[in-house]
Amino acid sequence: MGLEYPFMQRALAVSLLMGTLCPLLGVFVVIRRMSFFGDAIAHSAFTGIALGLLLGVDPSLSSVAFAVLIALGMGFLQARSAIPSDTIIGVFFSGSAALGILLIGLLQGYRTNLFTYLFGDVLTVGKGDLVAAAILLGGVALAVVLLRRPLLQVALNRDLAAVHGVRVAAIEYVLMALLAVTVAMSIKLVGIILVTALLIIPAAAARNVSRSIRQVFAYAVGAGIISALLGLFGSYYLDTASGPTIVMVSIVLFVASLVGAEH
Repeated sequence: MGLEYPFMQRALAVSLLMGTLCPLLGVFVVIRRMSFFGDAIAHSAFTGIALGLLLGVDPSLSSVAFAVLIALGMGFLQARSAIPSDTIIGVFFSGSAALGILLIGLLQGYRTNLFTYLFGDVLTVGKGDLVAAAILLGGVALAVVLLRRPLLQVALNRDLAAVHGVRVAAIEYVLMALLAVTVAMSIKLVGIILVTALLIIPAAAARNVSRSIRQVFAYAVGAGIISALLGLFGSYYLDTASGPTIVMVSIVLFVASLVGAEH
């Protein structure tokens, strides 16, 4: 199955990490209807990548740092201004995309690795990428486990969560930061264009067939892992891009969930 090759072993490990964590956070995104937020973060991460390449900094780290900065900036404006949330996200989305394009124009020479970030190729993951992903995503997973109750309360009903003493603003900042880290680290797997799909589709599929919130989380993670693994091995044997292949598997699972929900 290709697992005798080190690059496949690394790809498998990263796929399992991302296939678990993206849908886990995706449940909160689906409940809060924040899918557009994920797109904005993905584009800000691309700007961070371009900035890292321009300054000679590790693009993976610069993308995470810039994505977190943008996420907290959006959260700050949402909390402190009367501007609608979708307008704030739209402004940051457009601004991040424009800045990224400008920074790419400043780079000297043709950067083939930029296409890896755009469309994703988990087969190119190196040891350093794997270690960084494991550390950062391990921290995110720990935060989700420790804060799962207030995160869920805020996602379901902000006002009711505040009545129960939850620090809503702080929890929302935490959720945005966790999403930023996860999206930025997932770019290597499926690419900027498709990263939101890995966040949203497994969680949406799980919601179609679940009868409790626990089932939503369990089915979302299961769908994410299946999508990542089948997409990884499918791309290896079919010689297709890993990112789109993973997303197409998740689409098939989503369609299957719609059929299952009707029966």
